[in-house]
Amino acid sequence: MWYIYRDVLGAIMEFSKSFYPNEFSGLLYCKGTIISEIYILPGTHSNENSAVLRLDLAPMTLSLKGSVHSHPSGFGNPSLADKSFFLSKQINIIAYYPFDLNSYRAYGKNGQEIFLKIIERNTLKNKK
Repeated sequence: MWYIYRDVLGAIMEFSKSFYPNEFSGLLYCKGTIISEIYILPGTHSNENSAVLRLDLAPMTLSLKGSVHSHPSGFGNPSLADKSFFLSKQINIIAYYPFDLNSYRAYGKNGQEIFLKIIERNTLKNKK
């Protein structure tokens, strides 16, 4: 099972709102199966239909296990391009308009929708 801290999901929604009407995109830093931080790559370019990540500027760590991006259109379904990118990450989140804490979907590397449990920090202290 995958988990995300409530404040991280809130930050994703705030970034998505601030980039609107363009897409927001970033990587997810994980401690085990807990999404604990968002990493925004320098040089990321976005418009209303897509976002381009400069993956060559990502830090060399095995903890960047996921991706996140927004769909300003209001739909949380992945495109073919999304599904292709998902293959490189274990967990992928699509935030969609209106960007509240219920406006997201999570997907595994093969594009299957998966459950993402929202937790408070320190809820799973010993889980790594």
